[in-house]
Amino acid sequence: MNYPIKISVIIPVFNVESFLPQCLTSVINQTYSNLEIILVDDGSTDLSGHICDEFAMSDGRIRVIHQENSGVSSARNAGIELATGEYLTFVDSDDWLEADMYQCMAQVLQETEGLDVVMCDFILEKTGESENITANIRGGKYKKKDIIKELYPNLLVTADLGRLPIVATWNCLFKKELLLFNKITFDVSLKYAEDYLFMAEIIISANSFYYLKDNFHYHYRQYDASRSKIYQADWWNNLLNLNSKLKSLVHENKDYDFSNQVQWQLIHSALFVSGAISRDRRIKNRNKVIFLRKVFNDDALVAAFHNLRYDKQPFALKMVLYLFKHKAAVGYMVSRKLIETISKLKDNSAH
Repeated sequence: MNYPIKISVIIPVFNVESFLPQCLTSVINQTYSNLEIILVDDGSTDLSGHICDEFAMSDGRIRVIHQENSGVSSARNAGIELATGEYLTFVDSDDWLEADMYQCMAQVLQETEGLDVVMCDFILEKTGESENITANIRGGKYKKKDIIKELYPNLLVTADLGRLPIVATWNCLFKKELLLFNKITFDVSLKYAEDYLFMAEIIISANSFYYLKDNFHYHYRQYDASRSKIYQADWWNNLLNLNSKLKSLVHENKDYDFSNQVQWQLIHSALFVSGAISRDRRIKNRNKVIFLRKVFNDDALVAAFHNLRYDKQPFALKMVLYLFKHKAAVGYMVSRKLIETISKLKDNSAH
């Protein structure tokens, strides 16, 4: 195929010397060759920066930036500023790609002119197992009216509080003009869930979207003890900040009323944080209650439950939401312990 469309691949790098060579090799060996590869070494203290420089010496498409450690959002923004491609994308430096990922996505761009976003599916890589992950939306092209009708209803949260259909940046190609015209960048004030706000801005701004369903091209590595799973003390404040920014983003949207989603999105965040607190064996029970009370008593969460109906949710979730609403931290701890005990009994009886 011809390679008229230039794609800028932005890769933030921080202390990933063990995985970086696999990642970079999978990018430079893409069957689609018209790539600009921007490596942003975000103050690595291991050999990652050196590895970036070595790869740049062997491939003229690679540009390397070395900066003081400023976080993944800052690193991605630095890459956006340098990007010269018509389209751009992002890769996490511990992941890797199938060799034909960008060729398949670029082919869609050539066959469907003017697309703002193209998304493919991905493979979740856990220790010892791989799982194909597909979004619960139809494949193919979406015009603006289709985006509003089919994507907006699950943009911030799904009805079952499950996986969002569109939340990651690394399995998408974005028209650079879309970002520039709408002044979309990564919010450096968010230490976690930075993709969440970015993708919400992208989909709200996009006039067209294409989903390459059942095309599993990106390998996303998830660690058993990853930072995204072990409770962090600043999670709740970060997620409050995220919810506030999402609320501001959709507040005056004339095409769709997101107010209910904003409420449920914060409740979903509270469920996530509370679950992490209760599971964390490093935290003593009395401290777990203190941390849970901080979440349950937060004014923003209290407001989210105002006039909110959850009678159609499954019984177990309704029980948890009742405990949240009534700020019953101890009751929540007891319910979690009960659920864990029942789960273990079921597992034992199955064996």
